[in-house]
Formats: sequence, structure tokens, C-alpha cells
Amino acid sequence: MTDRPAFDDVSLAVLVAVQQRGALRAGELERLLASARPLGSTLEQLLERGHVQRQRGRWAISHEGRQYLDQILEEIECQLAPDDPAYVRRYRRREPSLPFAANTTWAEAICVNVRVEPDALRPLVPPPFELDLYRGSAFVSLTASRLKDFGVGRIPDALRMNFYQATYRAHVTFSDFRGHKRRGCYFVRAETNSPLMNLTANWLPEFKAHRCSTSSILIARHGERLLLTVDSQNDAAGKVVLVLDDAHALEAMPATSVFPSIQEAYDFVVDFYEAFSYDADRGEVLVLQIDRGDWNIRLLDPIDHYFGFFAHGPFPPGKTQLDSVFYFRDTPYRWLPLVKERIKRR
Repeated sequence: MTDRPAFDDVSLAVLVAVQQRGALRAGELERLLASARPLGSTLEQLLERGHVQRQRGRWAISHEGRQYLDQILEEIECQLAPDDPAYVRRYRRREPSLPFAANTTWAEAICVNVRVEPDALRPLVPPPFELDLYRGSAFVSLTASRLKDFGVGRIPDALRMNFYQATYRAHVTFSDFRGHKRRGCYFVRAETNSPLMNLTANWLPEFKAHRCSTSSILIARHGERLLLTVDSQNDAAGKVVLVLDDAHALEAMPATSVFPSIQEAYDFVVDFYEAFSYDADRGEVLVLQIDRGDWNIRLLDPIDHYFGFFAHGPFPPGKTQLDSVFYFRDTPYRWLPLVKERIKRR
């Protein structure tokens, strides 16, 4: 296929004219644009590109032509008025999936950080997102938590719920319509011990990338040991057994980690406030933002562990390695209204 000539001012003027005035004859266009030369070759080029069509001796703009003009307008707005509300509305809109903001307290949580070779994780993450790499490694974090007093709005404590959840979050980036790179996570698996919460999660568009399932989940202590178990019954990929030394927090990152310091690990694994999903049918990225307290993490040493998702899940053998384990507690969480962003045409 040969490259088509670039658009010139005359071609754009013709498209604008037939967009605003409707179908016009070639002579009408020449008079309207005060053209010093016949427009026959220009119209034929536009016809070849699919941007105009013939209608009984007249020239009319096509659907492709309207899309092209709209794209030109977007690019002008992007350069001259990127913060104008009308321009922002072209791409972003708030569309809450719940009438009230959901809120809870993460009474205690364990964050298991696992390095994954990028080629093994890439098939699980849809194209709008890029893997967020640290020193060449991609990451998936298993975050298991005990949620206390979960509810919406300001409902009384008696109507709130306590339950456990376990989510597997791929660390990704998303370049928004302004070209700004946003760091966040993409959920590749999730489960709770509450059938009601699973029903709610599977109904919400934020989590349509995967189906939340019900498993027995427990975080418990025995002496100096902290235990996390997830029993997914016949699903080997969901089983978790993790035993941690809860009495002696580490003062530095373990030898298994690629992070040189606890602060560096915190900045990469913890310091983001958005979760992404993708609606391929509508060409939209769903952005779920959170308002939360600090993760005042303790770095714990794993005494023994088994993670079915990394041993018998979607990753080939040898593609994953445990990096580190965080523990934190009493962290308030509030989920903000869902934002949907149309993917910008390239």
C-alpha cells in the first residue's frame, strides 16, 4: 500500500464546508472557498480516503470524514485548552456504580509481593495498560485483608459487614487522554468469604475483568506466628498457606527482594490510589479511585508458604518469585465514584 498524501488546507476547508453546509456541487465549493484552482483532484483524493461521498452530482461528507474532523478538533483542543471542561468531557465522565461512597476499615492485611517475568504476566493484562516494571520485573501483589464495618454512606454500625477478601493485583500503568502516565493496579483474581459481597462485586462494572469467587479465608495468630489461609476447595490456583514471624519485623528488605530499601518498596508497591478495569466493547477504561489512610507497614519474614496462583495458576514454572511480605492494620478506606475514560484514538 502506498502512502497517501498529507491533508492540506484546501482539503480541510472542503471537509468543513460540506460538514457545515451539507452536500455541495464542485462549483459551489469553488465559489464558497474562493478557490483559485478547480477542486476536482482534491475531491477525488478525499473520495479515495473515504472522507467524502457522491450524492447525485454533489459531494457530501462521510462518517469517516466526520470522525477525521472530530479528531482534528480534539488535537487542537488538546494543545490549546486541555483543561477546558468541554474537552475533558469528551473523554472522562463520572459514572458511579453505587449511589453512595463505600467505606470500611482494613482491620489487618497482608500484602504478598511476587515478581513475575513480564512475558508471563502480559497475557493477563489487556492492551490499554502497560506493565509497571521495577528493574525489569513485573509484579503481582496478593493482598489478603480483614475488612471491618464495611458499608455505604453513613449507615449505622449495626447494618455494616465484616468479611475477608483476597485480591491479586497486577501493577500496571495507564496513559490517559492527556498523555499522563498513571500508576495503579489491574485485578487478575479476587475472592471473599462472603457470598453477598461476591454477588455485589460481580454485579459492579469495576470488576468485570474477572469473576469474584467464594472461599474460606482466615488470618489468625498462634504465639509468634501469623497465619493466612485461603481454601478454594477444588480450585488449586486459589489455595494459600502463609506462615509469618510476627514477633520480629525485618529492619531491611530480605535478600529475595529487588528493592534496595523499605521506602523504595513502599513507593512502588503501595503508593498509588487507582485501580483500573477495561470495557473492550465500549473502548473505555474504568478508573476506581480510593481515599485511604497510610499503610504503616511492617516487613515480615515468611517461615513457610504456598501460593496456588503462582504454583498452579496461569504462569509457567520458574516465572515467579516471592519478593517480600508487608503487614499493616487499622487503615481507613473509602472508594470514590467510578470514572470512565474513553480511550483516545491514536
